[in-house]
Amino acid sequence: MDKIKFKVNKKLLYCITIITIIGIIAGSIFITVLNDVDKETVSNSLNTFITNVSNNELNYSLSLRSNLVSNFIFIFVVWILGMTLVGIPIIIFMYFIKTFILGFSLSAIILKYGAKGIIYSFIYVFPHNILNIFIFAILTIYSLIYSFKLTDKLTKNENINYKNNINKHKNILLLSMIGVLLTSLYATYIMPYLFKIVLNLLK
Repeated sequence: MDKIKFKVNKKLLYCITIITIIGIIAGSIFITVLNDVDKETVSNSLNTFITNVSNNELNYSLSLRSNLVSNFIFIFVVWILGMTLVGIPIIIFMYFIKTFILGFSLSAIILKYGAKGIIYSFIYVFPHNILNIFIFAILTIYSLIYSFKLTDKLTKNENINYKNNINKHKNILLLSMIGVLLTSLYATYIMPYLFKIVLNLLK
């Protein structure tokens, strides 16, 4: 039985890895097909961020709140969907969007700033965004496993102990929220500081 579970987890891991790669590549390509107006909007957003970092004008509390709210909503929704029958395609789509946004952001930075953009994008990604993707991937895998188990039990007309399922599933929710809290603190208070150091060095 344990061997079967391992094979299922391994297949899900491969699936999530492929989705991650496709999402990042798709996001990276998407920036190149935007029209001039949209590209200008993205460019202005990046310029605003760089200017605020350089001039110490970032609103840290707003940035932290924004990071936490968006990531906590993602985590909670995926967690809830993992205990439903309809959750499987939505969970996969939501995770794909996260990887797509990461690929889009990296491509936009590199396209805007060229060689310097490679360094900027590294600071933007490592380690907080990498850790976020890892956290989201683990959450996605666990949520899919629970959703598959629920579907299997319903098709076999077996009784479902929802309370027991929630108790088992809540650990991944708590760990995901703690992980995202730490990465959000890093992204808000440490990443801009490193960005400013690099900006001064590359002037």
